Amino acid sequence: MSIKKYYIQTFWCAMNQADSEKINMILLQSWFIKISDWRDANLVIFNTCSVRQKWEDRVFWMLTDISKENKKNKKNILVWITGCMVRKTWIDTKYLDNYKRDKNNAKKIILANNESSIFNNDDKLFPRSDNKLDFTLRIEDTKYLPLILTHILKEPIWKDNSFDDYLKSKQLRENPSQATIVIQTWCDNYCTFCIVPYTRWKEKSRTIEEIVKEAKEAVENWAKEITLVWQNVNSYWKQLLDKKYWNEEKGKWNIDKSLPLHSVTSTPFEKGRWTNENIFKSPFRQLLEELNKIEWLDRIRFTSSNPHDMTQDILDAHFELDKMCNYLHFALQSWSDKMLKKMNRKHTYKDFKNMVNYLRERDPNFSISTDIIVWYSWETGEMFDETIKAFIECEFDFVYNARYSVRKWTIAEKIYPDDITNETKAERWHILNDLLLESLTKRNNMMIWRVEKILISWEKEWEFFWRTRNFKEVYFPKIDWIKKWDIVNVEIIKLDKYVLKWKI
Repeated sequence: MSIKKYYIQTFWCAMNQADSEKINMILLQSWFIKISDWRDANLVIFNTCSVRQKWEDRVFWMLTDISKENKKNKKNILVWITGCMVRKTWIDTKYLDNYKRDKNNAKKIILANNESSIFNNDDKLFPRSDNKLDFTLRIEDTKYLPLILTHILKEPIWKDNSFDDYLKSKQLRENPSQATIVIQTWCDNYCTFCIVPYTRWKEKSRTIEEIVKEAKEAVENWAKEITLVWQNVNSYWKQLLDKKYWNEEKGKWNIDKSLPLHSVTSTPFEKGRWTNENIFKSPFRQLLEELNKIEWLDRIRFTSSNPHDMTQDILDAHFELDKMCNYLHFALQSWSDKMLKKMNRKHTYKDFKNMVNYLRERDPNFSISTDIIVWYSWETGEMFDETIKAFIECEFDFVYNARYSVRKWTIAEKIYPDDITNETKAERWHILNDLLLESLTKRNNMMIWRVEKILISWEKEWEFFWRTRNFKEVYFPKIDWIKKWDIVNVEIIKLDKYVLKWKI
């Protein structure tokens, strides 16, 4: 077949980044070449995010730009959308003979049953894109990509049966020193504001053996840092175990003191501290311990976790396993317990704050980042003032502040009207960002004159950069004898707003 060029735009999260690496591997082995300018591509891919409206809007803006380019220069750039915006794997009607739309099919989110089921077209993305879209493909259906391209391009596209299982398909990593490893799929929490459970699928975990094997292969190919990803890593393995171990209502491991060590449960949280008696190991802790044994691996990270199912053994892993990094991202969303209940979050602010206190007591430089929704439906000024107090008390190292936008299909769309003006959301968003800068400056100043090990992972023109073990971003001028993938000892010497400067 002829060599084709493709451009891929990945939106937002680490999970989508990992999925794009899987797409890169398939297309590379199908004789496609990745390029950096979509105007020169035969195929443009949008790996989408539906968490925020602005990401969806950007996709449709780019679809319009591609359509204009096709008309202006008589091109035929194909467009494929995958990720959270996609409900089903389907092909535009112009590639289907004598097709009649079945409107009932569009009401469900399903995986393709077989090869013939992809020759369909009912996803609402097609009419929304005004005939600017060629096909949709759920990331779990990636094995059908060569078949779809063969049908559309009218020439055979190479196929490998090893792609038949999405979770086992390999990734083409852009940075060999780092490996992002998918350990499970999707999310079962159904937070009222969140679209993910309605666009993806039920949680499904990989085995420890599969994950460790992939990590070892990555290390053999020069990876020194691995990041375990999915929506809620602490619920890893819950669907593979007897339901008595997992409390579906509370979304956490059950406490059973009769169980032996290594059983899947955790200790209670009392008086602001985790108790030390009857400690059991959660499946995720067991996975971390196995990964910690891998020779030549330097550091382990994971994202993200929900506070409600965080267990003591996971918190302690940051201090007890030498390759774990002293950094944790878990989403608070709001201080107000009333608001957290409306969000269907299963933690309280006290739960969250107790864990922050525990981590910082053991290591004052332990970095914590979180997510906050600015002005969720029916949030009062008093509730927002409580969130401001959380910023002051927790002293976050970073926060992803998001202005709330109602997402179609979610519970909030049906029962919680978006009653806050955009102007008010913007005002509150800037207040929190200003507080974040104060907190970040204070926390980063604690790093000045410390000696840290940095894994050099990226470069920008005349600078190298990456992060400390506690996830602080650090920049320094290039030096001839230092290469990417090196681990070097550095002294932090200066704070430049959000980033640190340092010397060898």
